[in-house]
Amino acid sequence: MRQICNPVTWAGIAVLAAAPALAGQAGAGRSQADIARALRSHDRDTVAHALGEVPFGYDPEDELGWKFPPDYVVTPELSAALISALDREARVHLDGCTPTGIGGRHLELSLALEHAVIALRDPATIPALVQVICSGGAVRQALMRFGPVMIPHLVEWARSPDAAWADVAGSLVALSRAVERWEGTLASEARASIKDVALLCLGAPQRFDTSLESQFVIRKAITLASVMRDPDLLGILDDISEGDHETLGSVHPNTAAGLRNMAREGLSGPVWEMPRRR
Repeated sequence: MRQICNPVTWAGIAVLAAAPALAGQAGAGRSQADIARALRSHDRDTVAHALGEVPFGYDPEDELGWKFPPDYVVTPELSAALISALDREARVHLDGCTPTGIGGRHLELSLALEHAVIALRDPATIPALVQVICSGGAVRQALMRFGPVMIPHLVEWARSPDAAWADVAGSLVALSRAVERWEGTLASEARASIKDVALLCLGAPQRFDTSLESQFVIRKAITLASVMRDPDLLGILDDISEGDHETLGSVHPNTAAGLRNMAREGLSGPVWEMPRRR
């Protein structure tokens, strides 16, 4: 089970990731077919070097930021290889957005692959991007661009026993934003599946190893419940606000006070951050 996310480590990855992405703009002599074959290697040095030959970079004026040069047409073979490389990196070498099992080697590779896959702007990237939803806003924005079709993938990931607390929290944020954006058009099946995730996360904090991990997931679940405005979910928020819910037993008493306050505010309307204690 994927368990741990270290925000400090991930911040370091963000700094390092720009190097291969921007260096790739210089280009190299290999064809896209050769690069694609290298990206499918199980050797991470080979993958990293191949990614450095793919020209993509960051445009602050662009909606998604990450993009390819206008004259660079990505072949289906290269697109599939980039998606496969990100998916493999996430499943094999990430533990809730923390690189694991490799002694800190290639800290930047996962985020650089993520940026290249975002630049594809292809719905086929949804499953791989969901695997790294814990990384934050860039992936969430890319997924939102595809519309409600992303929702089943997020629901499945949030419910997966392989998802670490950071994966679950990231999924809950993305689902909250989806409900906020498409409230009037979401299919009943989609709403029902999102509600089930909220119920699961509000009722099973013991799934996570520490009080801190539970706190983050509960906070995001409270936000989702407050955005959905479902009577059953609001009933749970009422119980939490009164201190009468089992979920509070998994966190430190000082944290529980903040969660009660957040739930209380969530009864009145969407609440995105934990309010200060009063």
